[in-house]
Amino acid sequence: MKYIYLLLTVSLLASISCKKDKKHNDSFTVTIVAQSTSGTATTFAATVSNPNPDTQPFLCKIPTDIGRPKYNCTDAVYLRNLPADMRIIGKRIRFTRYKDYGQNGLLSSIHHAHELDVYDPVEIR
Repeated sequence: MKYIYLLLTVSLLASISCKKDKKHNDSFTVTIVAQSTSGTATTFAATVSNPNPDTQPFLCKIPTDIGRPKYNCTDAVYLRNLPADMRIIGKRIRFTRYKDYGQNGLLSSIHHAHELDVYDPVEIR
């Protein structure tokens, strides 16, 4: 019985361990396209340059015969925490560190873009 409690305790601790922000060797480039109407005033939609769901885990694949929202998970993200000087439509940004919050649960489509907090945004000129 002692071993069962030990096993349960270890399993519980392993499942609640904190997740670190994802750091990738690859950088991701996005272009700010619009302020989000579904998030906060600091949430902006951005299209991903060269979208590839195999190397960009915040993207997805949607069959072509299914309807999609304007900013969907195949080629866009919502950036939640951009500094004020980067919240400009048309600005290109590169980043490597982010936290993916997934899709906003309040939106009606399961294909909406993921919401990200970006920790090392750099403007591309």
